[in-house]
Amino acid sequence: MKLILWGVIVSMCTALCLAQAPKSSKPLASAQLDAPGIVAEVIESTRRDGVLTVRVRFRNTGDKAASLNLASAGHYDDNYVTAAETKYTVVRDSKGYAVATPMDPGGDLTARIAKGGTWNWWAKFSAPPEDVKTYALYLKVGPPIEDIPIVDK
Repeated sequence: MKLILWGVIVSMCTALCLAQAPKSSKPLASAQLDAPGIVAEVIESTRRDGVLTVRVRFRNTGDKAASLNLASAGHYDDNYVTAAETKYTVVRDSKGYAVATPMDPGGDLTARIAKGGTWNWWAKFSAPPEDVKTYALYLKVGPPIEDIPIVDK
């Protein structure tokens, strides 16, 4: 009985891990950031029910650990999307919190990335109209990442 139970647990864990694995390791778009050795890679860009979900993998290709401050004092709006001459900020929930990678209790979001490591960030934005197929992502930590394709779901 213990062996059967163990097999069920292993199978469930394997299924969970596979379900959470990224669909593709190739980014949709990328850019070198202002922080030396840090590359931002857009790994998800999906539009569904009027919401654009964006996930970015920050990769440290430098020779030492690095830090990126993506939000300070609760200001998440330094990170936004532009499409068809319109700016879209991060969506807020009913309590006014950004629907994005959570900030610490002080309102900061700082990524600490080890040499050779990665760190993922996500945010939800109001989606551009359906005829708009690309956008630019502006992050507080570097130049815009442009011509990111939108995948409709």
